Amino acid sequence: MRTDVRRRPRGRRLFWIYTEIIILLFLAIVLGVIGGTFYSVSKILPNGDDIANYKPAEATQIISSDGVVLGQISEENRETVSITDIPKNLQDATVAIEDSRFYSHLGVDFVGIGRAVYQNIRSGHMGQGGSTLTQQLARNIYLTREKKLSRKLQEVVLALELERNYSKEQILELYLNQVYYGSGSYGVQTASKMYFGKNVKDLTLAECALIAGLPQKPSGYSPYEDLKAATGRRNVVLKRMVDLGYITSEQCDRAKAEPVRLVGRKPTGLKKYKAPWFVSYVISQLTDKYGADLIYRGGLRVYTTLNYEMQQAAEEALRKGVAGAANLNVSQGAMVCIDPKTGYIKAMVGGVNPDYSKDQYNRVTQAHRQPGSSFKAFVYTAAIDNGYDANYRISNSRISYTGSGPAAWTPQNFDGRYGGTLSIKQAVARSVNICAVRMADKIGIDQVITYARMLGIKSPLNRSLALALGCSGVTPLEICSAYGVFAANGVRAEPMSIVRIAESNGNKDGAIIESNEPITHQVLSSQTAEIMNDIFRGVVTSRGGTGYNARRVPNAHGKTGTTSEDRDAWFLGYTPELVTAVWVGNDKFSTPMRKVFGGNVCAPAWSEFMLKALPIYKKEHEAQPQQTTDAVRREQRGRVENTPRQTTTDNQRTPADSGPRTVTICSESGLLATRHCPDTYQAVYEAGTEPQKYCTLHGGRSTTRENNPVEPTPNVDTPPVPAPKQRTDSTQSRRAGEYVMVTVCVDSNKIANPYCPETQTKRFRADEAPTRVCRIHKAPAD
Repeated sequence: MRTDVRRRPRGRRLFWIYTEIIILLFLAIVLGVIGGTFYSVSKILPNGDDIANYKPAEATQIISSDGVVLGQISEENRETVSITDIPKNLQDATVAIEDSRFYSHLGVDFVGIGRAVYQNIRSGHMGQGGSTLTQQLARNIYLTREKKLSRKLQEVVLALELERNYSKEQILELYLNQVYYGSGSYGVQTASKMYFGKNVKDLTLAECALIAGLPQKPSGYSPYEDLKAATGRRNVVLKRMVDLGYITSEQCDRAKAEPVRLVGRKPTGLKKYKAPWFVSYVISQLTDKYGADLIYRGGLRVYTTLNYEMQQAAEEALRKGVAGAANLNVSQGAMVCIDPKTGYIKAMVGGVNPDYSKDQYNRVTQAHRQPGSSFKAFVYTAAIDNGYDANYRISNSRISYTGSGPAAWTPQNFDGRYGGTLSIKQAVARSVNICAVRMADKIGIDQVITYARMLGIKSPLNRSLALALGCSGVTPLEICSAYGVFAANGVRAEPMSIVRIAESNGNKDGAIIESNEPITHQVLSSQTAEIMNDIFRGVVTSRGGTGYNARRVPNAHGKTGTTSEDRDAWFLGYTPELVTAVWVGNDKFSTPMRKVFGGNVCAPAWSEFMLKALPIYKKEHEAQPQQTTDAVRREQRGRVENTPRQTTTDNQRTPADSGPRTVTICSESGLLATRHCPDTYQAVYEAGTEPQKYCTLHGGRSTTRENNPVEPTPNVDTPPVPAPKQRTDSTQSRRAGEYVMVTVCVDSNKIANPYCPETQTKRFRADEAPTRVCRIHKAPAD
C-alpha cells in the first residue's frame, strides 16, 4: 500500500513534465513560423522611397490561336504626386469606400474581417472582403494573388510592418499613387488626367468620388466602358461619405446632380497591339477577374481564340467596304466572326481607324445599334418552333395597330409594295416588313422576346410589335452569337475569347491558372434549325433575295438588316463553319447614310472576308486535329449540355427510306405537279408522308410515283422549302385512326393554295382531313 502511494505523485510529475515539453515545443514551432515569416518579409520589404517605384519584372503576353503574340502588357501609365496635392475629398472618399476604419486599425482590421465573414455567411457567397488599404498596398507591391494561407499570412505581416515603418498619411499616399484606376491609368494623378483632363488637385467632389469608386472593378466601372455603372458607383461612394460624416447631405445631392464631363480617350500606346479591339476586350475580362496587379505584373501567357490571319482578312474587308461606300456617307463599321460550334471569337474589328490609339471605342461589344430586319430571325424562329411551316402564307396587305399613343402605328414596306400573300420563306428572302409584323402579332411579342433571349440577345428589348422590325439596339457580338445557333443545328455556344492562362516559366508555360471549355446548350430543335437554315439560304440564293450579293460564298446563309432613314445596315451571315456579323453606319445617330442597305455594302464585305476566312479555318483545323475540345466532342456524340440529341444524323439517313424529301406540288390540286401545272411550289416531307399521286387537273392522267417512269422536273428557280410534314397526301394513303396536320384556308377550310390571304395549320383525323384545294382565292390578274 505504501509503495502505491509513493508512485502516484511521481506519475503526476511525469505527466506535467511531458505536458510542459509538448507546450514548449508547440510554442517553439509557432514562434519559429512567425519568426520565419517576419524574416522572409523583412527580406522583401525595401527601405525609403523604393516602395513607390516598384516595376513589374515580366510582361503578360496575349497570344492568338495561330501562335502570334498580339500584345505584351507591362508598361504602367503612372505619375506620382504628393499627398499634399491630393484633395481631401479624394482621400476621404477612398477611405470611406475601401477601408472606413483605416485610421484606427494597425494594418489588419479584425472587426472588418469578422463583419465580412458574417455577411458572406448570410449571403451564401464570398461577396465581402476584409482586406485593409494597407493589406491591398502590400499585396499590390510585393505579392501575387495566389490563394494560399502562406501568402495571406505574408500579406498580414507585411501590412503590420508597413504600419510600423510608415505613417497613415504615407501609406495612403503610396496607395493612391499605386492602385489601378482602369483605362490603363495607375495612380490618382494619371486617372484624373485620363478621365477629366486635369491635375488631381483640381478635381471636384463628384469627380473625386467617381475615381475613388474605380479600384473595386476598374474596367467595369470605367466611365469610358460603362458610364451608367460609373455614375452609380460614384453615388454609392458619396452616400458612404455622408454616412461617415465626411460630407453633408446637401453636398452629396449637389455632387450627384453634377454631370460626368469626360475629356475623351487619349493615346495610351495601345496602337502597338495586333487586333487591338480584341486585345483590349481580353484585358478588360482579365482585370475584372484577376485584378490589374496580376495582369500587369504577373508575366502570364494568355492563349486566346482569335486567329490573327482571319483578323487581318476581317480588317481589310471591313475597311475596304466602308471606304468603297464613303460616297454614300458611310464612315464606320464593325465585324466579328465566331466559330458557332465552340463560341470561339475568331476575329473582332471594332472600327475602321487603323490607329487604335485614336479610336478605342469597340463597336462590336459596346455599340447598341438597331438591327433592323435582321431581328426578324427571332420572329420566324418562334413561329416555326410553334407549329408554323415555311410555306405558311401571310397577308401583305396594309394594316394599322392602335397602342398607348394617340395615333395608330402603320408599318411600311421598304419597297412600298403591298397586297397578296407571301410564304414565310418568301417574306424573309424579300425582307417584307408587313409580314413580319403580322407574324409577330399572331404568335405574340412575348414569344419573340423569349426566343431572342434563348438565342443569346441580352440587351433590353422594347415590348411592342415594332420590335419585329428591330427597333431595340443590340451589339454585333450578341446578335452574331445568336445567328450561330442556326449554323450549329440549334446549339448555342457562349462567346469565348480566352482558352487558357498559364504562368510564365522562362520560355515555357508554368502552372495553369485557368482553362476554359466551350459552354453549349441546345436551345432549338434540330428540325427548327434545319427549316430556318433553308429559309436563310433562300435570302442568298432566291431571285429578289436581299442577301444575293453573298452568293459567292459556298453554302452561304444569312439575313440583311436596314433601319429607317439609313441609320444602320447589317448582314448576318454564316456557313456551318463560321458565323460573321457586319455592321456599317455613323457614330452620330443624327448623321444618316444615303441608300445604304445590308445587301449592297455589308454583304459584299462579308463575302470578301468569308472567302478568305474559310480556307484559313480549314487549314487551322487540319493542322490541329487533336485540339477538338471535350465540349465539342460531346456535341458531336449527341450529348450537348442539358439536352439529349437525336441519334440519327443527316449522313446516316437513306434517302429512299427516311429523312426529308423535296417534291413539287400543284398549287390547285395539292398533288404532285406535272409539267402542265401552271402554278407550283416545293415542299419537304418526311419520307413516306408525301403525296403519292400526280395532278389530274391540268392535262395529266392519274399516276403514282411508283408507276410513273419519269417524274416532273422541279422548278429550279425556287429553292426547296422545308416544311409540312403537315401537308396532306392522297385519300388512299390515309388510314382511320391516324392524324395529320394540314394547312387550310381560313375562308374555305380546304387545303390552302399560295393565294389564300389567311391560313391555319390544323390537326385532322387522317380519314377526315380535307382533300381538295381552295378555289376561292386565285392568282391576281396581270
